[in-house]
Amino acid sequence: MAGSINQDAMRDLNLKLMLQMLFNRPQTSRIEIANHLKLNKSTISSLYTTLSNQGYISEIGQGMSSEAGGRRPILIKFNRHYGYSINFEFGHHHLRMMVNWINGEKISFSSTPVIDQPIEAIVEMMKIQIHQVSIPKATHGLLGISIAINGIVDHNQVVDSPFIDMGSINLADALAEFGVPVMLENEANLAAIAASDYLIHPTERNIIALDVHNGIGAGIIINHKLYRGRHGQAGEVGRSIFYPEPQARVIRPIEESFSEDALFDRLKDIKKIAHLDRDRFLQYYRSDDPEAQQLMLEFINAITFILYNLDQSFSPDIIYLQSRIVGEIPSLIDNIEARYAELSATNQPAIQLSPMIEDAPLYGGAAVITHQALGLTNYDLHLNL
Repeated sequence: MAGSINQDAMRDLNLKLMLQMLFNRPQTSRIEIANHLKLNKSTISSLYTTLSNQGYISEIGQGMSSEAGGRRPILIKFNRHYGYSINFEFGHHHLRMMVNWINGEKISFSSTPVIDQPIEAIVEMMKIQIHQVSIPKATHGLLGISIAINGIVDHNQVVDSPFIDMGSINLADALAEFGVPVMLENEANLAAIAASDYLIHPTERNIIALDVHNGIGAGIIINHKLYRGRHGQAGEVGRSIFYPEPQARVIRPIEESFSEDALFDRLKDIKKIAHLDRDRFLQYYRSDDPEAQQLMLEFINAITFILYNLDQSFSPDIIYLQSRIVGEIPSLIDNIEARYAELSATNQPAIQLSPMIEDAPLYGGAAVITHQALGLTNYDLHLNL
């Protein structure tokens, strides 16, 4: 009996390793998999039959024979049309939706204004949008739904949502009618997962994604695994505080002064105007408006201090910065690095502007659904943009 259990466990492990290799390579063959996994021909043939019957394999033709001659191998690849995920992000002003193939590739994207909409109305929008998705090529259809939350998520429940009042709505239960897993996660955490699965070289095991938008949050990957901390609160750096001046009577979280939205509000108050968005803020800055210039200098300083403190706490291999302001003016990265050099002239971390500034949480959600759907939650997968 024990021997049978061990054999079953070993077969399951080999099946997962073969599926992982199939997923991570643009093309391969049975002989290449056998050599890489050090498995015999009969074992590989059995595993191949199982994965093929499950719909994971596409045959793409014959490869080159070896120098010794013999039969040309059949080339295979992972079936990207196996299924798809639907991934939402609850923004401050918009509900964003991305549909992705199981290999991570984007199928479609949409953004719907939700200003002043109650959560009940937003959920109904989500249901309508999910029902409207039709992808006949997807042989196994919808595999899962992810929702990126600007707030704290613990055990798939929204614990705190500063920008959208969740009321008594349980989002996973509200979307249960679709019959697939519904996964909720903090948006910065999903941005870090996206960086890990889409961008990172395998040798970079420790990364941070610093997300600076409505608030400020950090997703933390340690040894290729998301670090969530106690009750999912790790990475809430925007709620931390700078050491106050002795005479300070009010101690404010950093994001109340230096998130992007806070920056716009501060200039709006200075200019005494009713509304000011990112585009108008950047117009002031590019026209050398002194007040916008000063606020941008303070923003660069604050972000640099946050980056420095994160590096001192976690010493990651790389930090990805996600900021739409910096994305609009990429030269600001140079300013941040120069300011960082003043704080630490040596041993600086690699700081890069994320290539997924607008949609990293959506890609991260797609990655989580892919891991779950394939049963490869703790396996390294390399997804495609």
